[in-house]
Amino acid sequence: MSILTAIFQAIGQALTWIFPVSESGHSAIFHDFSGRYTNACSQLTGVIHIGIAIGIVVAFYKLFLCLFKNFTGGWNDLFHKRLDVKNSSHQRKFMYMTILSFVPMLLYLIPAGKYINVYMLFHRTSFNGNLLGEGICIALTGALLIVTAGMLDKKNKALPQILQALIIGVTAFLALPAAGSSLVAGVFCVGILVGLSDKYALRYSMVMSTMALLVTGIIEICLGVTKISVLSAVIALVVSIVFTFLAVKVFIFIIKNKALKYFAWYDIAIGFICFVIGVFEIIIK
Repeated sequence: MSILTAIFQAIGQALTWIFPVSESGHSAIFHDFSGRYTNACSQLTGVIHIGIAIGIVVAFYKLFLCLFKNFTGGWNDLFHKRLDVKNSSHQRKFMYMTILSFVPMLLYLIPAGKYINVYMLFHRTSFNGNLLGEGICIALTGALLIVTAGMLDKKNKALPQILQALIIGVTAFLALPAAGSSLVAGVFCVGILVGLSDKYALRYSMVMSTMALLVTGIIEICLGVTKISVLSAVIALVVSIVFTFLAVKVFIFIIKNKALKYFAWYDIAIGFICFVIGVFEIIIK
């Protein structure tokens, strides 16, 4: 059973993370119907998150090699006092902007009393025995996808790059800890709205997802209250890598064929159902 759990959970997490349908929202729905109202993490979840990050890196290996090259090159230029941000290449500027987008996430470290920090405070709104919040977030994700789908064929006026990076960073800051939201969907859609092409918006979402997944995965493995065997961990890691790679390729195909609206209607339908269930849960309690 532990092996079957590892396989199916890895598949479910990989697909719901890459596709704009909210991994955290589906996890909250599962926990709600199984009566598990706790936000305690498991080691299996952490292993799968790291597997998803590796799968993204494999699917976009050229992008990550380019980022690493420009990152080391930027430090080398800084050390030799020849750093010129304004006249940098497009690849170097993309690297600078992605780093800037991670700055708002430092706000997670702000102390929040008994919740430890701001991240745990936001995350506490999940697994609370009520699907109302998750339903609203999932439905809002669907509405955002509809707006974005209608703008893919249009050339939007681009905001200044620094402003783009900060807006995307704030979006990631809000989307990561909130159940029902999708980091991939949020960053991709907001990237389109601030003037990025679908190619760069997708790259942004994947780079930010990879860093977030690696950090949360390591924390979940260290603090997980549910332990797993080495065999289950290896199987979960391999399955999550494979299905993440396949999901990325399918998602790219979906974007190219302007089919985001199908995910949008799915999110709106699931969000509405969760909203109704959440209202009844409040009334019953």
